[in-house]
Amino acid sequence: MNCKFLFLVGSAIKHFQEDKFSAYDEEQRFEQTLETIECIRKKVPESYVVLFECSSKSIDKKQKDILKEKTDLFLEFYEEPGLKAIYENLESKPELLTYGKSLLETRGLLNTLYVIKNHNLFNDSQRVFKMTGRYLLNNDFDIQDYQSKFLEGKYVVKIYEYLTQEKENYGDEIENIYAYLYGAKGMMVTGLWSFDRILFTKIVEALERAFIYIEKMLQFTGGTDIEHSLYRFIDKKNVVNISNLGLTINKGMTGEFYTI
Repeated sequence: MNCKFLFLVGSAIKHFQEDKFSAYDEEQRFEQTLETIECIRKKVPESYVVLFECSSKSIDKKQKDILKEKTDLFLEFYEEPGLKAIYENLESKPELLTYGKSLLETRGLLNTLYVIKNHNLFNDSQRVFKMTGRYLLNNDFDIQDYQSKFLEGKYVVKIYEYLTQEKENYGDEIENIYAYLYGAKGMMVTGLWSFDRILFTKIVEALERAFIYIEKMLQFTGGTDIEHSLYRFIDKKNVVNISNLGLTINKGMTGEFYTI
């Protein structure tokens, strides 16, 4: 099989405070993660699937064995110092969970990219997708949309840019309130996005900068998320905006479903 696509799927099957912040229990989250893997295999047969598990504790051995069988690479980061530090802070300040999840997502993805780079893995993949676990590719997703040569050296993301208002007398712009609060003139959907393999080093650098930025914003402001932070640091001239991702989102805190 000629594998041209690499899917990096983020997961947190064992929720650190399930009774307070999750609409689903551990077994449901596990089954939903399997559905994510299965939908990728169905929609994109020529692909590798890497699952990076970012729970605060190791998941059950039976679950782990099944995930190893279903994926091309299973990674677990509960012992990674950076991830452990984030969870320790969340345990003492659970009100930071909304933005703390962005730190976990960014750290987990960075750790995964480090492993792939250090071990020289999946070199025949031309495009790398990051996908949130328990989300699903729906009928609007078509992998053929990503096979064009015009996407070489490009990110493919769904972005929202904040409108600015022009001053009548001086011609300069008044900054949008959201751009001011989040420190970014727009945001990107991080449930599903992708980049050309040639951008591997650049996306690592952008994620490293985004991680530091989220940390600082949590310390000195009301906080920010990965959607705004990563948008802030990726090179916008290489971004291709896609209007319909073909993604069905399952909100773990509320159990709501919607498509985007």
